Amino acid sequence: MTDAKTFAQKWIDDWNSHHLHNILEHYAEDLEFHSPKVAIYSEGKKTHFTSRAELRPYFARALTNRPNLCFELIHVAQDARGIAIVYKNDVDAIGVEIMNLDPQGRVIKARVLYGAP
Repeated sequence: MTDAKTFAQKWIDDWNSHHLHNILEHYAEDLEFHSPKVAIYSEGKKTHFTSRAELRPYFARALTNRPNLCFELIHVAQDARGIAIVYKNDVDAIGVEIMNLDPQGRVIKARVLYGAP
């Protein structure tokens, strides 16, 4: 089983580095990724992504549009299927990422929730 604190801190560190390849390494090739921002990004054509290939331009756009994007880990929780990461971003908004992991510790299903600053 993947250690939740180690995974969460590496995930945060990789986002804060803005290194797209490292961020994507946390995700399996085939996955389900649900976020309310997917519909905005896809102009309403999609509600979720199903592959790491679809995540690449989505995450790249986020990094380009938010050059000061950084996350601060607030809390991490774990169960038998995966982890939940609670974090604050550079504008003090709260995010929660609920992630199911495969045996290799890669995300196979993610649900992202956002709160106001």
